[in-house]
Amino acid sequence: MLFTHAAVRVGLSVVLCVRLVMPLQAQHAQGLPILCGQEVFNHIVREHYPELHRAFEATFDECRARAVAPDVQERSQYVIPVVIHVVWKNPEENLHDSILLNQIAVLNEDYNRLNADTGNLRAIFGQVVGNAQIRFALDEIRRVKTNANFQLNVLTGDLMANLKNSAQGGSNAKDPLRYLNIWICRIQPVTILGIPLGQVLGFAFPPNNLPNWPANSGAPALGQDGVVLDFRTVGRNNPNPLPNPAGGGNLIIRGRTGTHEVGHYLGLRHIWGDGGLLGNNDCNQSDGIDDTPFANSQSNFDCNKNRNTCVKVESFYGTDMPDLIENYMDYASENCMNMFTRGQVNHMRAVLQGPRNSLVQSSSIAQPGSMDNNPLLYPNPVRGQEFWLKIPSDWWPCHFSLYSTDRRLFLERRLEQEPVGTLPLVRVETTGLASGWYIAHVRQDQRQWTEKVFIYR
Repeated sequence: MLFTHAAVRVGLSVVLCVRLVMPLQAQHAQGLPILCGQEVFNHIVREHYPELHRAFEATFDECRARAVAPDVQERSQYVIPVVIHVVWKNPEENLHDSILLNQIAVLNEDYNRLNADTGNLRAIFGQVVGNAQIRFALDEIRRVKTNANFQLNVLTGDLMANLKNSAQGGSNAKDPLRYLNIWICRIQPVTILGIPLGQVLGFAFPPNNLPNWPANSGAPALGQDGVVLDFRTVGRNNPNPLPNPAGGGNLIIRGRTGTHEVGHYLGLRHIWGDGGLLGNNDCNQSDGIDDTPFANSQSNFDCNKNRNTCVKVESFYGTDMPDLIENYMDYASENCMNMFTRGQVNHMRAVLQGPRNSLVQSSSIAQPGSMDNNPLLYPNPVRGQEFWLKIPSDWWPCHFSLYSTDRRLFLERRLEQEPVGTLPLVRVETTGLASGWYIAHVRQDQRQWTEKVFIYR
């Protein structure tokens, strides 16, 4: 989410994660207007990382296609381990454990349709409500006291990389291939040439490793992947107020900024499709999900159930439908949000069966920290000239081989010493290998691990 002024709103039409209020209507003395941080994030990605932006678009389309496959309809529970990084300068930013645990509880309620406000959904949308059956298991809380400031920079393209770097006053990610990393900090207002534009409340990187992506796309660095939240948005029991840019006191905080941002992390777009300028479009922009009605802009942190900004016959519903302000991917008041649609659920689960499948644990895991202790290959499929192996510490030393499916040996390495670093990865060069299926094999004493990997040119 964000607060913002009109100039940002015009220039930062985006697809990713956060919240945003119409800047022309939101310049009140109480503070800067609120934006979806994803709006600023998407603008930066478009302007400074064009290949990455095209990759995000292609990945979304790929996941949407996967979401209609029968296997995505299977409803076993997915478990995602979570690491929370609290990076604080002032005491109020060092949130108590009870607030962090409450945020995890909110995520588990909202992603399992266990939230107490399910009854607030209008009956006309009862047919499309979905249950993602995704559980978030808190593995670790890391606290870092800092003197650094954290700010998205529209001009330079800085995506707050220092927040995710211990050497720069932040906190290094814990293996983003296996953990959802959530960073909590004070996000400084967005400015251009010293002029304040808006307050970002959060942002997230969408999934980033499908085969139709360019080489080396995704987060600018693997260690940056995850969700960022302003400390004032976390949990239902947060004592730190946020002024409502539309007036009328403070924003209602129910932990739904986290729900919204994790939705972006799992591939969802804003429900109105992010088209047009100043939040408006011609009612043809789509979020790519069939059962979310068209809207021409986001809600303004209210709970107006009379909104119908696109008067048109919906192809899915066969009739004109009002705006679905109860959806977590809108910018409605947090006490009005209460649901994902089935289409959104299918899309998120497709992401967890595709580009983010390395996150998923079995639902039988009861305790955090009990990660599957096997090697991990990333990305798969491989489009570039390399892939990476994450090999657990107790597998070293070991032997790596790469075979064709007819068992011809192409690569072989003896791995003697585990790489040093926050993300100790082994680089495997694939230059010269033809497109096709290969078998990666790691052997250590009596243990063996294999995975099929597709390389294409």
